[in-house]
Amino acid sequence: HNLDHDGISSITQGDLKLDQYLYVDGYFKLGDFNRGRFLRKNKITGEACTYSIGNNDAKYRSPEEYRYDPETAKIDVWALGSMLHVILTDKGVWAGVSEKKAQKRIANNESPPLDDKWEESTDPVDKLLVMVMYEWCFVADPEKRPSAPEVANFLEQESEKILKEMGMSEEEMKDDRI
Repeated sequence: HNLDHDGISSITQGDLKLDQYLYVDGYFKLGDFNRGRFLRKNKITGEACTYSIGNNDAKYRSPEEYRYDPETAKIDVWALGSMLHVILTDKGVWAGVSEKKAQKRIANNESPPLDDKWEESTDPVDKLLVMVMYEWCFVADPEKRPSAPEVANFLEQESEKILKEMGMSEEEMKDDRI
């Protein structure tokens, strides 16, 4: 997310999912901004303006998208949780649930289910991903859902702690991120 001088996102991707990334010259790059929006601020209040996008398909979107409520950049944070779910479990969110039923459950503020295997894992990376998904990304109220920069900063700090616990030096950490 691009940030303005106040730290507020000024663009949203709007269709964030793993297959939107391209691997180019050793880096993942985000593509396909056909649903992306440049976010404007209210000139009087200074708050970010909301927007809406129609035809919200799939199972990885936020509750406000399936209710067609006003949207903010925080829809991408919910989508990040869906991507982390796939990375962790190697299964799509709401696997085994029809798209229509999953959308209704999400619109009713339900988070995707997670196998006990992941909730009970003692692996520090698994624990971090589960916590970020359910305590940071899958927060039903977008007003209470953290911003993308807040999630990114938290993930970076916690990843560094894990790497230090694994015995990695500061120099090694600069080149290797979880």
